Amino acid sequence: MRLASSICLAFLLGSGATAAGAKDTILEPENRPYTFTEDLKGAGKKDHAAGAYDVSGIACILRDSGKRRCLVVNDEGRKAQFLTIDERSIEPKKTIDLIGKAPAPKTRGTVFAGKQCPDKSPAKFKEFDGEGVAYAKPYFYVVGSHGCGRKKNTLNTSAMILARIRVDGQGKPDVEDEDEPEAAIETTYRLGEVLAGADRVGASFLESLSEANGLNIEGIAVVKDRLYAGLRAPSIDGEAFLVEADVDGLFADGHGAYQGKRRTIPIKVGKDAGIRDLTALDDGRLLVLTGPAQEQPKVAYKLFLFDPGKGGEPQLVGELDELDDAERGGKPEAVTVIGSNRVLILFDSLKNGGARAYKVPAKLMIEE
Repeated sequence: MRLASSICLAFLLGSGATAAGAKDTILEPENRPYTFTEDLKGAGKKDHAAGAYDVSGIACILRDSGKRRCLVVNDEGRKAQFLTIDERSIEPKKTIDLIGKAPAPKTRGTVFAGKQCPDKSPAKFKEFDGEGVAYAKPYFYVVGSHGCGRKKNTLNTSAMILARIRVDGQGKPDVEDEDEPEAAIETTYRLGEVLAGADRVGASFLESLSEANGLNIEGIAVVKDRLYAGLRAPSIDGEAFLVEADVDGLFADGHGAYQGKRRTIPIKVGKDAGIRDLTALDDGRLLVLTGPAQEQPKVAYKLFLFDPGKGGEPQLVGELDELDDAERGGKPEAVTVIGSNRVLILFDSLKNGGARAYKVPAKLMIEE
């Protein structure tokens, strides 16, 4: 691993340092690993394959006991899974079906029909393709990629869904019958409509991911009544983008068109960089995980602080150190806050997300 920079991080962040001002700051993972009491459920054909290797999103709530109740999602399959984090132990819990094998008539809105993916084969309804998870009381939110297939440029309408799960104060599905947790789920297609009409990035919706810098979501955050979709691509002139929408408008009853506001928010994170995950902080700021918008090998993974209400320059928290050789193929895909100055990061391509904690030089939580 590289040596940490000698720059005083607290001073930089406290003085409003920008991406350029703290570019040499390296964040190294803590030495003590996390232990899983059992493997997460994979998204293979049996749906219970040992270990998940495609974890792509996480969000948590802090219980009165001091433990964190979290929801994780894979970028394959139709399920999400609850888990509990306690000190250095992660205990996987039950899974929940976000969608079924066929479209649900109760899903709000309609699939965006104004454009097709480059491969104009008939659209299919397959996996959810979950890419991001957020929590805002009383819901966990889970978002599909809202992009064409990366390899085949085909349209998967089930990836165009935004879901939310109503939970109680302990983070469990808020249902009368605990054997039917899916009763707590609401789904909507309207986020695709918002993306298609968004300034600067709307033209990239349903374009090829690999050949045309096509739009796809890799993170979400919810602050009060606002939802922020973090885009991995497009990356334009050194800027990545958030698309903001009204939560109530997205989940309004019926199949009518979206009636809320929308706003495109650029974030200056560097050439060819896109958003890989988001998490909302207590004060309304966002912690933003960035990385290559496509597969650019020289684009580092970084953490930024950004206030979507104020805009302006993001504050660079630091650049994530490269993993050791045995796990260098892991890609940072999910981040959640686990303390006033600690975050947990999960990696795509590593078993169970290869959970690692990082200390950061900024106060991320108002209180614990």
